[in-house]
Amino acid sequence: MKLEKSRKEIDKIDAEIVGLLAKRRDCSAVIGKYKKENSLKIYQPDRERDILAQKIALAKKVGVSADLVRKIFRHIFKDSRDVQRGV
Repeated sequence: MKLEKSRKEIDKIDAEIVGLLAKRRDCSAVIGKYKKENSLKIYQPDRERDILAQKIALAKKVGVSADLVRKIFRHIFKDSRDVQRGV
C-alpha cells in the first residue's frame, strides 16, 4: 500500500532528524566548553543571524517554507544555547 510505504519513509526521516539533533547537541556541548574556557559569550546574535539567513536561502532553493525553517532554527538555536550554558 502506497500510504503505508510513505508513512514508513516519513518515520525513517523523522528518526534521522532526531539523530541529527542529538549530534548537533553534542557539537554544541563541545562549543560551549570552548567558549567557557576562552571566556566567550554563549549568545552570538550575528552568528545566529548569518546561519538563519543561509538556511532560509537553502529552504527557498529547495521549496521549503522560509517561515518553517525560521521557526525550527530559532528553537534549535535556543536549545544550543541551553546546552552550552549547561557545560
